[in-house]
Amino acid sequence: MSDVTSFDGTRLALTTWGREGAPIVVLVHGLGLSSDSWGRVPDLLAAGHRVVAYDLRGHAQSGDARNGDYTMEAHAKDLDAVLGEVVDAGAAAVVVGNSLGGGIVVARAHHCGNERMAGAVFAGSGGSTVTFPGFPARGLPRPVQAGLRLAWMKALRTGVLAGKRIRSLENLSDRLVRRFAFTSDAPRDLVERVREDFLSSRPRALTRTTLASISHDGSRMAPDLTVPTLVIHGSADPEVSEDELRRLLDALPDGELLRLPEEGHMLPLTRPELVAEQVARWVERVRPASGPVSG
Repeated sequence: MSDVTSFDGTRLALTTWGREGAPIVVLVHGLGLSSDSWGRVPDLLAAGHRVVAYDLRGHAQSGDARNGDYTMEAHAKDLDAVLGEVVDAGAAAVVVGNSLGGGIVVARAHHCGNERMAGAVFAGSGGSTVTFPGFPARGLPRPVQAGLRLAWMKALRTGVLAGKRIRSLENLSDRLVRRFAFTSDAPRDLVERVREDFLSSRPRALTRTTLASISHDGSRMAPDLTVPTLVIHGSADPEVSEDELRRLLDALPDGELLRLPEEGHMLPLTRPELVAEQVARWVERVRPASGPVSG
């Protein structure tokens, strides 16, 4: 494991697999998770790729945000710092996002451009196109938006702290995780892994990143992601609606959809072979256009 220092001094923990000089794949995990949430995907890719996964700011082995900044722009700049560290100038990587990770990829293109990215893969992600659940947030007056944000912050923090206190109620926790991240027949060990990641998250990072995510409109930024983008979508994904998926695909300049019947949200854990196979295919798809891809 190694570290990268981001734009504001926040320390990001990196884990790498594979040999130097191989095509680079950068993995961006979801909210409340860690690099471990990629399961076997890094190992499956390592034979022919240089794989880099990092923990989001305030998550797992990475440091807390130096100035308390957990906005999507800060997460985007973190990805930019990782790419600047692991990809040589003039080269490019394929960046893979799961869940919130897809939104961070889109935000990076919007705030920092597409440099050092040859292509993108969304594996269980719609680019985070929701605003405040149940509210047309972008159409509300700013004072009302501010009040909603404050209310959500308090509710989320209370929920996280309560979740830690009732940690022993594993059956209840697992039912909630299964409801929002998996299908009903997903293996119990995978559900437990995500539950442990989520309940181990630091409350401040989790609540502030959640607020940043739910007020982020990825479909508005998607036109800025000009590199070829593969969207792998499970038809039973409770987190990515068909409307959200369609908005994303309509906005992407160069998007391709791979639909998986009856699959859920955590595709890297439930379908690691397929995800690795499609990422490797995408690396080959973009290599001629991107030139050398090296570390």
